[in-house]
Amino acid sequence: MSRPRSISKEDTLERALLLFWERGYDRTSIADLSEAIGVGPSSLYNSFGSKEGLFQQAIHRYVATYADPAMQIIGTDNGETAEEFVGVLLRRLVKLYTAKDQPPGCAIFQSGGAGMPEESSACATTAEVKGSLTAAIRKRLESCAKAGDELRASPRTLALFIVGTLRGLSQLACDGASRADLLKVADHAAESVET
Repeated sequence: MSRPRSISKEDTLERALLLFWERGYDRTSIADLSEAIGVGPSSLYNSFGSKEGLFQQAIHRYVATYADPAMQIIGTDNGETAEEFVGVLLRRLVKLYTAKDQPPGCAIFQSGGAGMPEESSACATTAEVKGSLTAAIRKRLESCAKAGDELRASPRTLALFIVGTLRGLSQLACDGASRADLLKVADHAAESVET
């Protein structure tokens, strides 16, 4: 009798991430995950404890790999104005959302499941990431304001606006909007952060 093939944890998380990203948490079953990864359900439960545990690790993989270039933009202050910072960030994420070799949109916005964070562990996982993203953008905009940029709204309000714009860009990418059109939206949003 042949031994079941093994798959690395990184490959398992990547395959699970792509499935959650494409279908969303609620529309992805353990059977779907088992088929995509090529292992039995018991192996998934033994390795991750639950579908929720696998989802949490897959989302953290997304943040650490796919979203890392954008996070570096947020965390690296090279003296750009608020408009320049937001423009570079949004343009970078549009390129991620429209890359040909992966599902469209953002895994954070597209996979979190339905409901409120207190009702869904998947929503809680993505809400935590979105909260960290909003806080990091706010902090960067506060630095821009301290450097003399005249913002059209408070850093808090603008951070929420930018995350809302990212959600909209993600959905538009999933709906088939072109990269060119999304870049125009990104540029318009960036132009609206300063007076």
